[in-house]
Amino acid sequence: MKVTVEYISTGDQEIVIKCKQMDSTIQSLLTCIKQADEKIFAVKERETFVLHSGDIYYAESVDHKVFLYTKSDVLECQDSLLNLEKSLHYSDIVRIGKSQLVNLMHIQKLKSILHSRIEITLTSGDKLIVSRHYSQAFKNKLGINP
Repeated sequence: MKVTVEYISTGDQEIVIKCKQMDSTIQSLLTCIKQADEKIFAVKERETFVLHSGDIYYAESVDHKVFLYTKSDVLECQDSLLNLEKSLHYSDIVRIGKSQLVNLMHIQKLKSILHSRIEITLTSGDKLIVSRHYSQAFKNKLGINP
């Protein structure tokens, strides 16, 4: 694959991808490009922070509030978990349960547990459980064959 970068002094930045067909490599590039521009607004102690999808380790809904867990903070998102999932559909953030999303980029290890569930250990040390209802879609997103 040939990669060319042209620097411009004026005008809008533009990314053009030329391909004979859409394959997994091109799809991954598109995902990275779209993910790099996504921003999420979250609140902590009355201050609003701008996060990128890559900053989020996982998200969970508790008592109708959505919390975003980053490397060092827990922030509240004003959006619903469903809307957050939809807005981040190009990113590596996937649903693992009725009330949780996880960022695939922060997974350190996986362990199969009872009843077709999966235990995830994140690079932060946090442990999450993929429910059996979401385990197959989770494996597909990771490219793991059943």
